Amino acid sequence: MRSMLGLISKIRNQLFDKGIFKSSEFDLPIINVGNLAVGGSGKTPHVEYLIRLLKQEFKVATLSRGYGRNTRGFREVKINDKASESGDEPLQIKKHFPDINVFVGEKRVEAVSQLLFEHSKIEAIILDDAYQHRAIKAGFNILLTDYSKIFPDDKIMPSGRLREHPLGANRADLIIVTKCPMDLTIEKRKELQNKISNFSHAPTLYSGINYQKTLVPIFSNRIDIKTGINIILVSGIAKSLGFEEYVKEAYKPKSFEHFNFRDHYHFKKSDLQHIEEKFNTFANPKIILCTDKDAVRLSEVAQGNSFAKLPVYRLPIEVAFLGNDKKIFDKKITDYVRQNKANFTIHSEQD
Repeated sequence: MRSMLGLISKIRNQLFDKGIFKSSEFDLPIINVGNLAVGGSGKTPHVEYLIRLLKQEFKVATLSRGYGRNTRGFREVKINDKASESGDEPLQIKKHFPDINVFVGEKRVEAVSQLLFEHSKIEAIILDDAYQHRAIKAGFNILLTDYSKIFPDDKIMPSGRLREHPLGANRADLIIVTKCPMDLTIEKRKELQNKISNFSHAPTLYSGINYQKTLVPIFSNRIDIKTGINIILVSGIAKSLGFEEYVKEAYKPKSFEHFNFRDHYHFKKSDLQHIEEKFNTFANPKIILCTDKDAVRLSEVAQGNSFAKLPVYRLPIEVAFLGNDKKIFDKKITDYVRQNKANFTIHSEQD
């Protein structure tokens, strides 16, 4: 199975490289954020970082497949959508950035064409998780790889978590090792860089997760949150260990329970009932805590439910680049968008 999957991926990439399979290009700046492995590399926080970086100067839109939604085709995500309509991550982005256009569409070429037809003032598009979607040619490819197991140390599925051979990294314009410890040493960076350089000569940067200090209530119920508060943790993400470890260290709960679901899990009312039953056994003060991504799915199921009367909070996170990498990253991205936005403007005026 592993060799067959690797062979199929290799042949497909060769057909694109040789031009037998065609890739569509667009004049405006398109930034692709993706990875070689399945799940858990921090794509959405990096997309949100890009939005914060670019939206003050450019009219930015995001496009993703909308994984986990029960709809099909191209659609614009609205602030009052349900996660089941748009996918949890696109809806999360829309709620965090209501002033930008967020789209979903599994056929990326058609989706880009349609969104530009409907929103002609858009100046840059961020593609979420389209590294293997080579039917569209992005102008700038960002490849993410998790610090806990960078792609040179991984294997193709099902033996590992890679969707394609590590040589796929040679399509990247920039590689980011994500979820790094903030005190990562120069020696460790060199070790990681040496492994990555066997497959790609793209610049390699390093980022970590910055957990925000202020918890945000999902519903209207608020309580004072202090060290020692009892916590029920709820997560439906690919890799939840870091989330759990941070919460335990930061809040030092006297009582703690983790309801750990699979990535993009569609919560049921029975799940909320089990969580609430456990919550009722905890002594005060107590809260239920989840991730940003889980919050949009929990909110949908909790409507009209007693769960919505509980103190349920989400823990916001942001990407934090290590050392001088923020300055390097910001410059590379803004330079690319400014230059290609200028070219797009010239072509548009000529048309």
